[in-house]
Amino acid sequence: MINNKLNKTKEYTLNPSALSYLCYHCEYMKQNYHLYNSSISAGITQTLDGIQKKYFLGDSTKIDKKLKDGETIDPYNVTFFSKLLFDDKKRPFRILGKGDAIIKFKDGTCGIVDYKTSKFKKKDSKDQFKEKDLLKKIKEYDPQLHAYYLLYSNLENDPIVLEKKYKLKYPNSKKENISRYIERTLNRIEDIKVSKPKIFGLVFIYPENSNFDKGKYVEFSHAFKEVKIDIKNFKKKVTDYLDVMHKPEPPEPNMDCCGIMHNFFYDKKKLK
Repeated sequence: MINNKLNKTKEYTLNPSALSYLCYHCEYMKQNYHLYNSSISAGITQTLDGIQKKYFLGDSTKIDKKLKDGETIDPYNVTFFSKLLFDDKKRPFRILGKGDAIIKFKDGTCGIVDYKTSKFKKKDSKDQFKEKDLLKKIKEYDPQLHAYYLLYSNLENDPIVLEKKYKLKYPNSKKENISRYIERTLNRIEDIKVSKPKIFGLVFIYPENSNFDKGKYVEFSHAFKEVKIDIKNFKKKVTDYLDVMHKPEPPEPNMDCCGIMHNFFYDKKKLK
């Protein structure tokens, strides 16, 4: 039996993106053995993401005209931890991540928004993109939005816990640096924390037209697609996720995922 001494009270940390692009084998190896495929983020992608976020800041009707009486804010492009949460089987977990945008409505409710550079409509007769493909993407990204809501409505604000998390990442930090981090984090939490949700949604952004005759010019269009709020169903997904993470053996590699490391070098016997 492999890894049969897994601690059933272990505190797992969930990444919102991993819940959307979920491969149980990869997640199990990462969560329980710290083995994962590293990725490299392209600088140009980060630059485009920054431009998109900046454009939609402020009046929430920039995203969609029906989103009235709200202000779109950037949650600092900073990774935050949630407080300790529990699944349907009372097992502990935290959420760690940074969302794209939060809408603060005047009535005290909030909106959770994520930007996706992706095709969202048919451009011409040769384009075989269909509505069902868009619905598939919306379903795929649904867990991210729910995870971000649980994160920003349960932000960890205990100075003792924040200090512990900071020391794990920066073990040689001076006391004054830790104090500045905690103060800055607590101030940011006051700005971005949310309560009751009003709307979850995805902003699909795609290059519509381009003109390279006179300089370099690309025109983007966008569409807002609402995602149904269902916290109960999301908690069930988290419970299913933790069911797998707590198993004594990892799932077999998924040949459609798992990358080179797991498909070619994975050896169950060596996990003993």
